[in-house]
Amino acid sequence: MFYLYATAIIIGGFMAWQRLFRGQPYPSTGISLLHAIFAITGLVIMVITSINDNNRTTHFTNAMIVFLIAAIIGIVMFFAYHARKKAISTHVLIAHAVVALIAFIWLLV
Repeated sequence: MFYLYATAIIIGGFMAWQRLFRGQPYPSTGISLLHAIFAITGLVIMVITSINDNNRTTHFTNAMIVFLIAAIIGIVMFFAYHARKKAISTHVLIAHAVVALIAFIWLLV
């Protein structure tokens, strides 16, 4: 699960770099979907682990909830901007990235 999120973060960082520093309005659909596949797979594994593990900590559950919030922001970003071929709002992009990084750090600690 850690490696799935780490890979999603690397891909997401690349996409954010393209938007923020290269001025590209939105990344290619392929790289966006690759990012989503890694992130969603990690989230599904977290949910399954949370359901099956009676000894899970609130720390793990809280990280999962924050990842869910990041996923919702990502889905909104994809359908509100990317699917309509509009430039992705930098505010939404930064919010998505910050929430996801907080969840990732929370998972590690």
